[in-house]
Amino acid sequence: MKAVFWDLDDTVLDTLTGRNQALSATYEEFFGKLPDARELWRTHLGATIEGFAQALMGEDWPRFVERYRERYYGIQEPPDPFPGVVKTLDALRSDGLVMAIVTSKISWGASGELERAGLLQYFATVVGWDDCEMPKPAPDPLLEAMVRTGIDDPAQVTYVGDVPTDVQAARAAGCHAVGANWGSLDPDRLRAEEPDLLAEHPSQVLAFVREGGRAGP
Repeated sequence: MKAVFWDLDDTVLDTLTGRNQALSATYEEFFGKLPDARELWRTHLGATIEGFAQALMGEDWPRFVERYRERYYGIQEPPDPFPGVVKTLDALRSDGLVMAIVTSKISWGASGELERAGLLQYFATVVGWDDCEMPKPAPDPLLEAMVRTGIDDPAQVTYVGDVPTDVQAARAAGCHAVGANWGSLDPDRLRAEEPDLLAEHPSQVLAFVREGGRAGP
């Protein structure tokens, strides 16, 4: 195994509180009522905010995205990594693994969050939805990360993510797929995709990689 690529939200960073705040305020502004923000995210698992907004707003979706991003990226407190993530990143880096972020967020936003959280240093590159023609579940973002990190064999890559589209993208790209159950908003749907490993803690990613992509007994 040469590389581990990671999704961002609900996998590396615990961003749900901030996303809920921004989504609730924006939804109330446009629709006049407060939503169940967690349920909205669960319903639109893995979608870009652009795709999410189009489903809600139709042709007027750009205004929703603009207001959401103003609120979300205006939050000053940096998001926290999930317990065990930093220790796992340290161990993978010590093992010589190349790491990248592959996210459905816009790339500048993802990079900024990682920098504020003190984690950007771990990743050779950050690939957002805007870096590819097609977002996940298409393989394009993972293939772009492989190009940027100089890896030509997808079987040497493990991709870790919390939603079904992450597993689907990994499969489409020929990579190993690990489900990040520690942050998933819908564990049943993630499990139904039958990832190579359904991990309850980031440390299981390290063990999986060290075993060459085998989940063990």
